[in-house]
Amino acid sequence: MNTPNKITVARIAVTPLIAWLIYQDGLVERWAAFIVFITAAVSDVVDGSLARDKGEVTRFGQLLDPIADKMLVLVTILPLFGLGLVPLWLVILILAREVIITVFRAYNYREGHVIPATRWGKSKALSQNWFVGSLLVLRINQMYTESRGFSGVGWGRWETFTRGVVEVSLWLVVGLTLLSMLDYLIRHRDVSIGRGP
Repeated sequence: MNTPNKITVARIAVTPLIAWLIYQDGLVERWAAFIVFITAAVSDVVDGSLARDKGEVTRFGQLLDPIADKMLVLVTILPLFGLGLVPLWLVILILAREVIITVFRAYNYREGHVIPATRWGKSKALSQNWFVGSLLVLRINQMYTESRGFSGVGWGRWETFTRGVVEVSLWLVVGLTLLSMLDYLIRHRDVSIGRGP
């Protein structure tokens, strides 16, 4: 197994830890959840760059990388939903998209075609990571406000900014989730109906 694939496997392995940390209520755990999540998200960029730069793009990596992306998002979105920070309709949208694309990929893989991640798919993953990351920062802010008594104009502006980032990234997630799904289905429609490679 080459280095990029090892990074991808490590990203998958760390996802349960992130989910567990999100459910913890201490300030240290909230910071840890944010740091581990960002590290995992950045590793997605690192493994792809390494694979391309070293000529180590493999069929296994093309199959595994999108799975790692999906796991990272789902194991963070679901706990955040459980904490009341993510609306149900957004969870349904993300889950529905991932189920559709996973079935679509599985069918094509059975037919001998591996569908790698596209720019739209990567943009979707980036927007979701940005959204989750901003929510984790929001949870850190809440702890400083409620338990540490942080206040004042500057702190209020920072909290307003964080909430604005959450709102903007939410709608980016919605748009890119739908666009990336349509892109996959249209781009590879010939493969799925057996008319071409």
